Amino acid sequence: MSNQSLSRHPLFAPTQVLSNMRSGQLFFVKANKGSGVIICHPHHAEILGPGAAVGGMLDLDCHRLIPLGKVALTYPESYEQRRESFQIRQKWIGAAQKAIKHPVPLKRAYLMVMMIEKYFGRKAIAELPDEILASIVGVLPQTMTIARQQRKQVQPVPQQRKRQFPKQKSISVPV
Repeated sequence: MSNQSLSRHPLFAPTQVLSNMRSGQLFFVKANKGSGVIICHPHHAEILGPGAAVGGMLDLDCHRLIPLGKVALTYPESYEQRRESFQIRQKWIGAAQKAIKHPVPLKRAYLMVMMIEKYFGRKAIAELPDEILASIVGVLPQTMTIARQQRKQVQPVPQQRKRQFPKQKSISVPV
């Protein structure tokens, strides 16, 4: 872990993260799989996972930052690391776009619930308020509530082994 990470021994208090982001400071999400952040802008929110760029010129209007799992924000130490973090952010935005581009609001909400559950787990989805999730996909909070209820009703079926039958000799019947 970098000596410039904002986790165990922060360089500044967590309350100062937003002010640093608003000043144009660039970070990237240093986290394990299953961890990330939600960046809340005045009219929308973005969900980002491990390796994605946070801050800089992209998030000057950010008013809230919500951690998902165990997250550390770290300064990129090289040009290559900055470039890679921007590319990873584009990939996360592209993944969210797959759900967002659907024309039916309830379907958009359901797809976002499934995406967050897939990448961040059921615990993360249970802890997030409907208003935040709704602002990611552009639906009403009530629509997100319905999508969550639908997802709870549809439990994933555990994969079952295919039953292996012993090979049988083929019998040809003369016609």
